[in-house]
Amino acid sequence: MCRRCCIRRACALLVFGCASLSAAADGEWHYTIDQARERQQANFCSSSASVEKIAGIFEGAGPRAGYSALSGSADCAIAVHTFTPRRVLRTVTISEDKPGEYVVRFVEVENAHGQIMYLVTTRDVVAQ
Repeated sequence: MCRRCCIRRACALLVFGCASLSAAADGEWHYTIDQARERQQANFCSSSASVEKIAGIFEGAGPRAGYSALSGSADCAIAVHTFTPRRVLRTVTISEDKPGEYVVRFVEVENAHGQIMYLVTTRDVVAQ
């Protein structure tokens, strides 16, 4: 029974891995300023004050505390939205100059209803 679970788990990882590689090959592992994204699941916050506070926690206390603040914030949630990135507000580099370095970006976006929201992402954000 355990062997069967391991095989299923390995197959699922393979499928997700191939999907990720396919998305990366298509150039979709980034957001483009002023280019709409349809029904994208991501971390969204409703206020710039929350984003500034969370970015400060990422900078000062590191990623564990930053992600904890993000998930614990009443202004932020994982959701599916159609949105257009407008501008990068802030970036925080995690493990700078070390193996595993990455950047957390805080991006002002406009949803399909014209409302401003704030995206928290590790994806790159590029200009057109």
